[in-house]
Amino acid sequence: MQTREIMGGEEKNLNPMDYLVTDLLEEILLGLPLKSVFRFKTVSKQWRSILESRRFVDMRLKKVQKKLKILAVGEGRTKSGFEGDEEIEMIYLHCDDATQPSLTFDGLVCIPKPGWINVLNPSTRQLRRFPCSPDHPVSPFCLNRQLRAWPYLTFFPGNWAMGFGRDKVNGCYKVVRMCFDPVEECEVLDLETGEWRKLNPPGPPFHDIDVGRKSVCVNGSIYWLKLLWDLKLLALNLHTLEFRYVSIPHTWFTLDTQIMNLEDRLAIAKTHGGPEWELEILSMMDSEEELWTKTYSITLASIIIGLPWEHSWFTVVTVSKLGNLVLYDKHKRLFKYNTKTNEICCLSSNISVISLCLENLAPLRSDSGHHPDPDPEDYKIRISSCGLCLKHPEAGISTLVVDR
Repeated sequence: MQTREIMGGEEKNLNPMDYLVTDLLEEILLGLPLKSVFRFKTVSKQWRSILESRRFVDMRLKKVQKKLKILAVGEGRTKSGFEGDEEIEMIYLHCDDATQPSLTFDGLVCIPKPGWINVLNPSTRQLRRFPCSPDHPVSPFCLNRQLRAWPYLTFFPGNWAMGFGRDKVNGCYKVVRMCFDPVEECEVLDLETGEWRKLNPPGPPFHDIDVGRKSVCVNGSIYWLKLLWDLKLLALNLHTLEFRYVSIPHTWFTLDTQIMNLEDRLAIAKTHGGPEWELEILSMMDSEEELWTKTYSITLASIIIGLPWEHSWFTVVTVSKLGNLVLYDKHKRLFKYNTKTNEICCLSSNISVISLCLENLAPLRSDSGHHPDPDPEDYKIRISSCGLCLKHPEAGISTLVVDR
């Protein structure tokens, strides 16, 4: 049996088996290891079209990985740096900018630099750089805040509040940056087109946010938390590019409070100091009603080091398939918290975690060609897990040397 489709005024016979074969092929390709996916792009135009389609990229991104992968800085690590775990595999990023402040989403790493926005996809080994407007001079007040070097703040070049995430309607990844001092400015970069778009900065009560406090992207919106002087939670919808206010509990926060994407929900984490030493996490269980619920309360007393009155903070990376939390502290220690036994084990005593590492096949598109990507010889990058050096099967844009 055949169906008919009108195309350009002409009828075209379509065989339902064509759709069946494509769906079956997609299911087969979804189960292949990453290296095989790159090799099979050369089999035929049809296979390449499937493997590079947004539909396949999204299905692959949602595919449950056998092990949790965590991306960390590779420089200076030792073979004994990670003790090993049945649920977790460490992936190490080796490059000059690996220790620089960065933002991550869906496995992509965004590293802002003066005059450039660098975006790296560790899965495809592609590196793309986008030009940006010059940074504004940093005011004495903002410079003083940066020099104080509060450990829970991350300052990007200039005086920009940064954001990185994905438009959930059209699937485009976007970079947002805002400046409030000495001038007010807001702009959005679309990685698909390579173009910047100016936005009106958010007005009162969002005439200023905490520059240096990391943002987070959840379900197509980027969130910024403001704690200095007053308490605000600002959100930007990456599709409509409209700002909005999000309600939050007003009696719960301290300066080290952090926001995060935890199981595709907006979450807020705060470390209570001694003598109880507890990590408390609230999650927005209903985004429409903006209802917050306490989802975790973790006792930290057994792993705290230093004097009782010293400040300490913890950052949650992700939740494993078994429901265990992976987190790290300001001393570069990586932990896993077992939610069933309430036990915490240390996986590494010296590791610089970047983020959760997801397998993302989204290609970083080339721009008009007026801004060439950095030469791999000048921008040395390696991805490693266990030290066996292999070359990437498909030479691409700014191809990276891979250790597997």
